Order: sequence, then C-alpha cells, then structure tokens
Amino acid sequence: MARWVWNLRLELGHHLKPEPVRTTEFAPALATFQSEQVPASGYEPPVIGKAWKAGRYSGGDFTLQTDGTVGCPEGKKLFHQECRQERDGSLRMVYEAQIADCRACEQRPQGQWHGQENQHPRRVSVLLHPRLGGSAPLLWCDWPRRQQRRACIQVLRHQHLSVTESAVLPA
Repeated sequence: MARWVWNLRLELGHHLKPEPVRTTEFAPALATFQSEQVPASGYEPPVIGKAWKAGRYSGGDFTLQTDGTVGCPEGKKLFHQECRQERDGSLRMVYEAQIADCRACEQRPQGQWHGQENQHPRRVSVLLHPRLGGSAPLLWCDWPRRQQRRACIQVLRHQHLSVTESAVLPA
C-alpha cells in the first residue's frame, strides 16, 4: 500500500510540475568481438583449460580449429565428446583424441598423465563462460523527484500529533 501511495504521489507531482525523464546507465555495452572470435550466443570467447601437471602440454598448446575440433601440438585432432554445465553457469566442452593417435605419438609422455603406461587418450576441456551483459547498455529511465521527496520528508518531520484523553463516560 505504501509503495502504491508513493508512486501515486510521484505521478501526481509530475502532472503538477512536468520534468524531462532522466536516463541512468547501469552497465555499459560489451565490447564487440572480431569476426573470427564470435562466441556462441550468451557466452564469452572459448578458453582452453590450463595445465594440470608440470612439464606437460598445457591448454595454450592446443588450438581451436574452424571445423569444431581441437588441434594437438603434434598435428592430430581431438574430437568433441561431451558437454557439462558447471555450477557457475559455465559450459565445459570436453574434447578427446583417438587412442591410436596417442599410442603412436613420440611426445606421449608430455601429452598424457602417466606417459607410456596410460590406457586412455588425451582429453582437453574448453570452457565457455556466460556473458555478463549485452550488446547495448543497460539503462534506467525515471523522473528526477529528489525535491519532492525532500519536501515530503520535511512536512512529515514538522507535523505534530496531539492526543488528548477525554473524560470517561459512565457505563
């Protein structure tokens, strides 16, 4: 009820003294991406996962290919295997090489966790973090009503209420 009365008072105050609507920018527009970096809808550009063991290939050694695969430093391809939604809203896409390519590779100890003893192919994660804004700035439009609010508060502060007790009537 109080919010309704407040909004009604603002509306009536605007009719008595019309003022132009002001615009406040809460968030700027996001920077535009180059054509080769255009992210999937609602996500930032893809980021390849970091290294998880010292002396091994890191995410920076792998490259995203235009055909939807990830390129290995040795020239082989890793293919898309699964997508997982992370708790923070990110999308994790997991790419995996073919085991035959990993077994025949001379750089197998650098590319895999257990080196020559590994029974599984190399896997690489690509993260898509959600975009935090849009292509246009986030704007808020309203009437500047600071003077009306201050005047209303001054009136309320200077009001006095007198309560008197009347004589008690017999029952």
